[in-house]
Amino acid sequence: MAEGIVELYSAAQIAERVETLAGEISRAYAGRELTVLGVVEDGFMFLADLLRKLDVPLRVAFVRYDHRSLGGVQDLNFSTQLDLARRDVLLVEGVMETGVTQEYLSKQLESRGASVKLCVLVDKVDSHRVDLKPDWCAFETRENYVFGYGLGMNERWRNLPYLARPA
Repeated sequence: MAEGIVELYSAAQIAERVETLAGEISRAYAGRELTVLGVVEDGFMFLADLLRKLDVPLRVAFVRYDHRSLGGVQDLNFSTQLDLARRDVLLVEGVMETGVTQEYLSKQLESRGASVKLCVLVDKVDSHRVDLKPDWCAFETRENYVFGYGLGMNERWRNLPYLARPA
């Protein structure tokens, strides 16, 4: 383990949770095609492992939040080339902190006619600013900083096979 960090969840624990979540999601969407929207960057490892375990027909696309400050107001944009009308959409996210971006994206997708569910790797339950809860969550935490397994801290530590926090 790298110096200055503390392991929160091991690679084995993560693999077990991904397997469990994939089973639950596959049962929920049995007999239907699922469109998975992966949010980059933080969710990429979680998304890849989850996709390999899902046992339903899939379409996969990626979205990226574009945060721009316009006179103190945050402008949040996303794009995808898929037609999402009347689609079952699973939004896969690395971290849910305030929930504001996930709520915004969910509402935008629903306005296009999609049925939207949210799956997150890490839910920072004490940081929520909106009344939104993930439909599926691998881990809940009260830590300020969680990194590893695709999650970065100052664009570092994404390559760790486990989830960690600073020591």
